[in-house]
Amino acid sequence: MIIMKNKISLSTKFAALFLLIVGMNAAAYYFMLQNIYLQELKSQAKTVVSNVESFGAWVAQNGRVWVKEGSKESFLTQELYRASCENVDDAGFVHFYSKNPALAQREFSEVVAKSSSPAKFHMTSQNVMNPVNAPDGFESMALAIVTKTGASEYSEFVDGQYRFAQTIYHKASCISCHGDPAKAPEDVIKRYGSERGFGFKEGDVAGVISVSIPAKPLYMRALNFVGVKELALILVPFLIALWFVRSAVVSPIKKLTETAHDVSTGKDTPIDIANIDLNTNNEVHQLTLALHRMRNSTQLAMKKMREARAEADKHRK
Repeated sequence: MIIMKNKISLSTKFAALFLLIVGMNAAAYYFMLQNIYLQELKSQAKTVVSNVESFGAWVAQNGRVWVKEGSKESFLTQELYRASCENVDDAGFVHFYSKNPALAQREFSEVVAKSSSPAKFHMTSQNVMNPVNAPDGFESMALAIVTKTGASEYSEFVDGQYRFAQTIYHKASCISCHGDPAKAPEDVIKRYGSERGFGFKEGDVAGVISVSIPAKPLYMRALNFVGVKELALILVPFLIALWFVRSAVVSPIKKLTETAHDVSTGKDTPIDIANIDLNTNNEVHQLTLALHRMRNSTQLAMKKMREARAEADKHRK
């Protein structure tokens, strides 16, 4: 068996151990930061979903939003619209069309998409009434998963974006437009036809609200939190600890090793113990005291050996 000599110094071993500990702590902090970052993104996405649902509920509780044809004016009820309209045709009627909650939310998403807001949203379903609302690749996967598993949400990172989808369910107010096409409002049938977006019941999965938020790589986000001060707080304790190991352990042990070598060869090497308490708990000081006792014992043994040899030589003569 070949025995490899260990030539690595205590200082080097300590430095390696310290770096290992720092690396393990850094990995732990990285995973913690990753979880925090993910929770932050999810919280932002859920806030967007909540705002979209609140807007849809506001429209639904008033039935629909009524819009004058060729105008950007909107009214919550036909009566308010009629009351506010000054220009009517010869028959005393005005021309307007309605926007149900889903249409209002879709147009809201288009406005947000053109805004400076980093978070965008899209409402989609496996059975969309309007082809414009067809799902993309992520949304198709999310719809398949939430439909199969009954999950309330699904998320993943896609092409530098955090994609989040939350399941939405049909309420009673939705069924008037998405239930039996024979009972759907005439303007809905006229606009979208009767082939898509129907056949739902209250409580069925209506689709998902999909949210997209730009997500930088975690290491780039981490650089925003780590600067010169933080690196100094990591490096300075390491240097202090290394200095302590070298001055309080390595250097004294080297001196004691040299002294022990001199004692073993019979040299009368002094060992200073004047400033060491005999009841010390310092391991290096205890080793020094032990070496001092060994030196005295060795010198005494050698003295007796020399005296015995001299006495033996005297008798031979």
